[in-house]
Amino acid sequence: MKHLILIGYKSVGKSAIGRELAHEAKMQFIDLDEEVEKIYKKEHGVARNCRQIMLTIGQDAFRELEHKALKIALQNTSRCVISLGGGTPLLVNNKTLIKDHTVVQITAPKNIVFERIMINGKPAFFSDDEHPLMSFNRTWDDRAMVYDALTSIKIDNSGSLDEAVRIIREKIN
Repeated sequence: MKHLILIGYKSVGKSAIGRELAHEAKMQFIDLDEEVEKIYKKEHGVARNCRQIMLTIGQDAFRELEHKALKIALQNTSRCVISLGGGTPLLVNNKTLIKDHTVVQITAPKNIVFERIMINGKPAFFSDDEHPLMSFNRTWDDRAMVYDALTSIKIDNSGSLDEAVRIIREKIN
């Protein structure tokens, strides 16, 4: 069973596109960030968002929690649309899990993505030792290589949500 997995940097539109795509295709949608938050709440008895979780337990423990959520999501017996967190594909174990599925990379103009991110404040995965723009550029470049290596289909989300969904539908059918 091949799932449709959406990857890309934070705030490129993976979740919005994934929800719409799943709705139109009558498939289940799984937002991995939401799954991480559910697992954390179940294990710790406290509701936190991903940013709060990463700040509380650290990036390494967060990535392990994310890996656990991914393994569970991929066990689904019906084909799903799964939106991964921006850092999920960085772990070798996660690359192995997703490489045999249909991986769609969502991109958007770098300057727009940075603006979207900073609206909510500096993300937990940005280094405290450097300016947010420097952290953004460094992680953007590092992740681009990982994303490109895993990608089956690459979609630019600089237009409308409907347009991005239409293009993905055409490419996977």
